[in-house]
Amino acid sequence: MSAGRHFWIFILFRLFATTVSGQDVLPRVLIIGDSTYREPVVALSKELKGRVEVVQAVNDSTVVCHTWAGLDQLDAWVGEGKWDLIYFNFGLGDLVYRVPGMKAFRVYPLDAGGVRTTDSVQYEKNLEELVKRLKSTRAKLVWGSTTPIRHSASKVFEMGSEIEYNAIAARVMKANQVPICDMYAYVLGLIDMSKPGSHGVDPFFFDRKPIHGPMIEIIKKEFGLK
Repeated sequence: MSAGRHFWIFILFRLFATTVSGQDVLPRVLIIGDSTYREPVVALSKELKGRVEVVQAVNDSTVVCHTWAGLDQLDAWVGEGKWDLIYFNFGLGDLVYRVPGMKAFRVYPLDAGGVRTTDSVQYEKNLEELVKRLKSTRAKLVWGSTTPIRHSASKVFEMGSEIEYNAIAARVMKANQVPICDMYAYVLGLIDMSKPGSHGVDPFFFDRKPIHGPMIEIIKKEFGLK
């Protein structure tokens, strides 16, 4: 093979490799959170298609996303891939009341003897450890505050309990220089806290209103998108 022909084959190969790799170089965002984030992940994936890859870490509906589960399964959720941004929240799963002394997770009403999954002191300790481990990924981190609890038909949540836990989380994030996506304030402006909601059940529904607005703004800002 002549030197000239070898040169052009090399150039074409490099161009092909660059084109293929260019298709794979989308920023990658991992969303860690409970079922509250199903709608936002779908909406974000649709609106950012071709610009950002958005992945939900917890896809198994049987998994309750609380800080204990995070400590136990974080490595599996993060995986071996590289993430540019990790958005995370643990709150409702820690605030829910459950059967005491049972290893399996089963919610149980407060007035029937249920105990909160994670008390406030342990919640702070767990968050500190989770942030430490997430920082080791070298990804940009964003914390999402816990959305409002306005009603609990099954009495497995205590109204207003998220306020204390959001304050705890804010303290941990400030100490670790992790920015906060204020989902609490955003959702508070969307829903009527005086009514139990269209489903009349626990706090995972938002009157059919999308809640991904502040999330997409943070992602766009991080990656310089319009």
